[in-house]
Amino acid sequence: MKSRFIASVCASLALTAVAGVAQAGNPGAVAYSGTTNVLLYGKSTGLMIAGRCNNNNSVFQTMRSRGGEVLLYITPAAVPDNFICSLDQQTFMGNYGAVPLWPFPTYGQRIMRPGNHMADLRAGSKWSNFLVSFVEKKMREGKFDGVFIDTCGGRPWSSYSNWTSWSKSERDAWTNGCVDLVRRIDAKRRAIKPKFIVINNNVWDRSDGSTIGVAAHKYIDGVSLEHPANPSVAAYHRNYAAKAFSNLGHRRVFVIARSASDARAWANQKGVTHVSSQPNESSYKYPTVPPVGFTDLNDR
Repeated sequence: MKSRFIASVCASLALTAVAGVAQAGNPGAVAYSGTTNVLLYGKSTGLMIAGRCNNNNSVFQTMRSRGGEVLLYITPAAVPDNFICSLDQQTFMGNYGAVPLWPFPTYGQRIMRPGNHMADLRAGSKWSNFLVSFVEKKMREGKFDGVFIDTCGGRPWSSYSNWTSWSKSERDAWTNGCVDLVRRIDAKRRAIKPKFIVINNNVWDRSDGSTIGVAAHKYIDGVSLEHPANPSVAAYHRNYAAKAFSNLGHRRVFVIARSASDARAWANQKGVTHVSSQPNESSYKYPTVPPVGFTDLNDR
């Protein structure tokens, strides 16, 4: 904090210009497979990520009717090797085996994690084109308020991807493909439904000095920051949460915190609009009780 009042005010105003009006974050959560506690988020500014096999459950529409927002989970970077459910398979061209795989260094060699091969996310690929059309269809259906794009970002962070061994050209193909995907989804929503929300679960930094991923910021409404440390020590994530994103006026920066206390701390950080207290992947099955209260964002 600045030692002088004027300096403090100037710094505050500068950050407000980047992140929007300072305010307490609202409850958000992931309902990956179950629906317990979903309706507790059915208030204005409540946010829910509907999972791959339960997103057709009527509870999500009830939540929306009560004022909450529901985003559809999609995972464009990882193609399951084995059947998960028919609802999920619809997201993958109706057949997991139909999705073209990442072609470098040889076709189908890269994996995102065990049981999931890396999809061909290059700009203009058959798979990327399908995803844009799929999201456009969801916009027109009107059953979801937006999409939550898992993994896609500046780079894949899974150790299984073996990113550090990639050539610059392969890295650039990945990053540019992810930027192109959100760019085209953004163009569709601006033409069809500007209030449609687009966030991704990843940052756009690449950790190798490249800044080409930063172009994506203007095409998305924010990011999900998954399990950062407490904001008192997580300077990188704290600063990232305050970055500027789309100019459409409905910022959504979602911090999935490691604990309820961390969620409450993150809720008070500049730029953060929603927080969850789901500390690990196993806790994504259904939401916890909201860790914070509801504060009107005044942007819908």
